[in-house]
Amino acid sequence: MNRKASLIAKAALLMFFAVLAVGCEKKPDAPAAFDEESLERKKLTIMTFTTEFEDQAIVKDFMEKTGVDVDLQIVPMADYEAKIRPLLKTGKNVPDIFVGEAAYVKQFVEAGYWDKLNAPPYNAVTEDQFDYAVQMGTDKEGNLRALTWQMTPAGWCYRRSIAKEVLGTDNPDEVAEYFSSWERVMETAQMMKEAGYTMFPGIGDGVFRVFYGSRSTPWINEDNQFQIDEKILEYLKVAKEIRDNGYDAKLSDWSGPFFEAMNTAPDEAEVFIYGWPTWGLHFVLSGQDNSKGDWAITSSPNPWSWGGTWLGVYKDSPNKAAAWAFIKMLTQDKDYMADYALRTGDFMANKTVVEEIKGSFSSEALAGQNHYDFFYNQAQYVDGTAIVGEDYQIGVILAQLVNEYLEGNYTYDETVEELKNRVKSAYPNVTIK
Repeated sequence: MNRKASLIAKAALLMFFAVLAVGCEKKPDAPAAFDEESLERKKLTIMTFTTEFEDQAIVKDFMEKTGVDVDLQIVPMADYEAKIRPLLKTGKNVPDIFVGEAAYVKQFVEAGYWDKLNAPPYNAVTEDQFDYAVQMGTDKEGNLRALTWQMTPAGWCYRRSIAKEVLGTDNPDEVAEYFSSWERVMETAQMMKEAGYTMFPGIGDGVFRVFYGSRSTPWINEDNQFQIDEKILEYLKVAKEIRDNGYDAKLSDWSGPFFEAMNTAPDEAEVFIYGWPTWGLHFVLSGQDNSKGDWAITSSPNPWSWGGTWLGVYKDSPNKAAAWAFIKMLTQDKDYMADYALRTGDFMANKTVVEEIKGSFSSEALAGQNHYDFFYNQAQYVDGTAIVGEDYQIGVILAQLVNEYLEGNYTYDETVEELKNRVKSAYPNVTIK
């Protein structure tokens, strides 16, 4: 009788848990909720190259919200990869959360260092996010490995004072007509030259990224073949035309003279255009006190994007509940994202949030222009499907080669062939088309 009673009790217990499991099933589109009790007072470790989590009080908000202690490790951008890669290789002392920049995040995504966030127990919701934000964090098998809270569409920031003098208007919609095609851009650059101004600081990021950030063909396709997007071939021709005609000031990106030209007072301005994404306006241009208010932003010949930061949960983290709570707050909690955007001006990756708040912004650097509204319109067209894990290294190869090409070391055709040769040297197993 005791054995029979025991079996009956076990059967009843199994039935109870089966019913409980069915009753607790979550809808597919609902974010998973870890047991709140699992958010123990352990130290959640986050490694990043950006100071945003500290400067914008994101970590502070999280600790107050959850009671979880956070060890925030900020490694300079130049040293970040050298710091994180050995940890990932050995699997020792890997932070619970670590970030990846747009230039190399695909390498982390494809390597599987992060957990699958579109699977239990996370079940991340991405239907309201801009496509690019999701594409960049998704591996080739369709697994979401990383999420971002921000989008980085870009545009051309131009001097209002110069626009009024040379073009007769500083209205962003009207100035955009002068940038509607690369043919119009060259005509405008000639107008600037004749008026004593220079169109671009250099042929670097402000020009290069317009092409690079709007590619539709990946460097290496599914058949392991190297291919060159038409945008890159067009960039080679445009860069040469700009340099040969004196339409750029030959300033190196991020150099002292580059910043000095950006920060001159309106009556001393000489360079017309600087290309910036959301973070460039937020963290760079807005800090130029002498030129503040002499800028406006408008579209270039095609939509583009530059940069961004993604973060994920390390696959072997012992603090996954706390790690997900942090990422969830920053990328899934719409109320938090809206409050954060309104207090910081950061452009969020969630379309619903952006649509609700985009009318609330104006930029002092842009003389009151609503930059949020501009970036929202540009973000609709940003596409990340062409970005692959090899992008960063091939981009470095291309940048070096372009400098040599502009110095006259190679013709256009020779530059194209040399790019193929250098990629083949870096990736011997790749087939060159």
